[in-house]
Amino acid sequence: MTTVETTWTRPRLRPGIVLGPGQWRGEKLVHHVKDPETGWYYRVGPREHFLLARMDGTRTLDELAAEYAEVFHRRLGPESWQQLFGMLHRRQLLDGATDPAELARLAATAAESAAKAKRGPLSARIPLFDPERLFDRVLPALRPVFTWWFVIPALATVLALIGYVALHLSELTAVVTGGHRPLAAILAAVVITWAIVFLHECAHGLACRHFGGRVTEIGMMWRFPIFAPYCKVDDVVLFTPRRRVATAFAGIFVSLLALLPFAAIWLWADPGVLRDLAATILLFGTAAASIGLVPFLRLDGYYMLSHALNLVDLRADSYQFWGRLLRGGPRTVAGYRPRDRVVYATYGLASLLFGVTLLVLLVRYWYVSLATWTSPFWAVTILAVEAVLVVAAIGYLYRRRARAATDEGAPEASTPEPVTPKASSPAPAAGPAPDAG
Repeated sequence: MTTVETTWTRPRLRPGIVLGPGQWRGEKLVHHVKDPETGWYYRVGPREHFLLARMDGTRTLDELAAEYAEVFHRRLGPESWQQLFGMLHRRQLLDGATDPAELARLAATAAESAAKAKRGPLSARIPLFDPERLFDRVLPALRPVFTWWFVIPALATVLALIGYVALHLSELTAVVTGGHRPLAAILAAVVITWAIVFLHECAHGLACRHFGGRVTEIGMMWRFPIFAPYCKVDDVVLFTPRRRVATAFAGIFVSLLALLPFAAIWLWADPGVLRDLAATILLFGTAAASIGLVPFLRLDGYYMLSHALNLVDLRADSYQFWGRLLRGGPRTVAGYRPRDRVVYATYGLASLLFGVTLLVLLVRYWYVSLATWTSPFWAVTILAVEAVLVVAAIGYLYRRRARAATDEGAPEASTPEPVTPKASSPAPAAGPAPDAG
């Protein structure tokens, strides 16, 4: 029997294709499929995933159809097979039925989509190096830190550290905000903070690599107005929820562990540069970790919550849920799981409350500052002008994104799917999402 005959009678996916577990995207359960040769991630439904997971070259089409009918109580007809194999052929996922030129085209398209995601006035990424060899070299020595024997005592220690900082917040703040701070302490604090942020990103990458994912990129990210390191950990979509949560938490966990030496300095050092430095690192380090855990900002805490709930994109899906609910009433969201209706409704309301509170506090602070520098009239005028400019900028960016989605949304090309599973700040990896029926 020839290779082509085997491909169609006993289908098998190309070596290296990885199938991820199910995640909920609104009303649908979806699975991610990774093609490492081309760099694409695809989304498929549970029925397609069921068949793809069994395409190992040992089952005939009749056997696949029988297993499918037993589980889904539905026979696969010629049109269903034609649709499935058409999708597999377009994505070049079948072993023995690939076209090198088409594989090269898919790889080039994925690279182009990823490059577009790295450019922009408000958001950009600059890759620096591929850390995979480095991580593979150091991981064997770090195996013990991924065991509960290390994690539980270490977690208890950092919780005690956070409690100590909270109890001594006024004392630490007095040192940091006091006048005549040594220049050496300020410079050292900046360097150490950047080093901790870099360790934070490496922790995401090491956790991802430990769980079997690839980490292809570490670099610098510009997300207005922040410039900081990032680590690309797109493979977390292929992990179980528990491992996704662990990968997301790894960065904050390591950032807090890195504060322990400075806690010792603060406790035992004499007043001076070292104690001033320790106070600065402890105060800003715990503040940064606390902000990172806020689930309404797209930081580690948000991704931890999304992963724990096994949802693809909690915020986007919550907005979609509320949009459908407000436009069409309860019947339009009847297809959601009961649990997800509660989650999306609660998160949407809570994020709105958080956003309004933050906006009010920001406007109040900015108004008081402007009124002090100028006058109440000019403070209101400046704030009104700023509001108009912000609304105009948001509208412009929304229209530009909508136009880009329309331009890229041709049926054959498939709309690139930005997989941004980050635990931290990953570069998005493009991937079409064929939700074949």
